[in-house]
Amino acid sequence: MNLVERRRNFAPGRDAPPPAPPVDRETFQRWVVNQERRYEWVEGKIIMMTEVSRDHSRIVTNLVVALAAILDRELYEIASSDFGVNTPLSRRFPDVLVEPASRDGKGRTSESPIFIAEVMSPSTVTVDRKKKPAEYATLASLQTYAVFSQDEPTVWVWQRSESGLPEKPTRLEGREARLDIPALGTSLPLADIDRGIGA
Repeated sequence: MNLVERRRNFAPGRDAPPPAPPVDRETFQRWVVNQERRYEWVEGKIIMMTEVSRDHSRIVTNLVVALAAILDRELYEIASSDFGVNTPLSRRFPDVLVEPASRDGKGRTSESPIFIAEVMSPSTVTVDRKKKPAEYATLASLQTYAVFSQDEPTVWVWQRSESGLPEKPTRLEGREARLDIPALGTSLPLADIDRGIGA
């Protein structure tokens, strides 16, 4: 559901009415830092982010735990959906991202993500698997983009090659499958990522 559909539901003292579109990146940043709910900026529009299910949250947590157990935290940082990624036309808040370690403790966005993961919700299938790959393909640093189903051990993976991120992903299925992230030198079993799903 986008902001236009929810605009009349802004509660006094909770979120301020949004600026009228089109909204530039700087105006969005000034406005969003004072809001309680979560929003993305896409092509000059402010979009309210949807609430997520428990299974969605479990997959995100499992991903973060698995990555934290493997990666050298002196070299890499792991962030969840509170941390933004800038593309030329948007500021997205991926479910999970990995970037090189930074000394900038005040930064609000990742400028060089290496790995980005999203967990699909029923309302985000088209965005996660069609719109976001095109946006994220503009990030030269991004090597692997993965979209996880929250209903079964399935992931769609875009791996960068010399020609960039492919238009179509590779689909991995089953708890025996593994998600390779060559740029991080790691491979994640889907059994670990889907732990607790369907239990």
